[in-house]
Amino acid sequence: MSKFERVMASRFHPNDNTITVNDYDNALHIIKQKLYDGDYFTSTDSSINIAYDRAIHRYQVFPSRDIGISINENSGSKENFNTIRLLEIPTSSDDFDRYIEWQIALNKLNANLSEVDFKIEQETELKKELIDSIVYLQSLRKNEKECAYFEYDNGNSNIATTCINTLKEKYKRNLNHESMTVEEVQHILLKQDIPIEIAKKLAVIILRERFSATAANANPHIHITESGWKNS
Repeated sequence: MSKFERVMASRFHPNDNTITVNDYDNALHIIKQKLYDGDYFTSTDSSINIAYDRAIHRYQVFPSRDIGISINENSGSKENFNTIRLLEIPTSSDDFDRYIEWQIALNKLNANLSEVDFKIEQETELKKELIDSIVYLQSLRKNEKECAYFEYDNGNSNIATTCINTLKEKYKRNLNHESMTVEEVQHILLKQDIPIEIAKKLAVIILRERFSATAANANPHIHITESGWKNS
């Protein structure tokens, strides 16, 4: 093992180097910074990833296929995993480094620039632009709803049952629940430390899945939207 490989292995020890953040945008920023700095594994099948851990309600950034984190690749699975992978960018030399090198070489060729003409600052800036493009294309899929359903767990999670029971207790005398708002449900979820972008989606899911039928029985023209109850 080379000195570089020993440094990288130490830096990315699964017990010490998984980075936990509060929101997805911050996780993307960390991914890009690590790719800019060359701070990733380059062996076959290596990658850098973003996952969501519902045990701690946080996003995690980790390198390669970190054996310290259980990954449930299917958020609808009945397997008892607490983590789903949201983003995976291959970082092996063949998948990542050679692609970047090829794109930089192609850019030089198209601009008819020699190695002398193509300054290191230009190459660094072009590398950042290429990395930004890779991360952007990989992260186009919105993940808040996926994480919210993962937190909901068909209404069986502690987060969901606590929120549902709190609402039922408060509104037990108001059977049509029309005065219940998305913001109120979201507030309950935020008190349980759910990230705000996931709390917004989860609040809608809880109202729609657990309370809209009761409200509809009382008023067939009522339906739930992300802004609350609406008359159709």
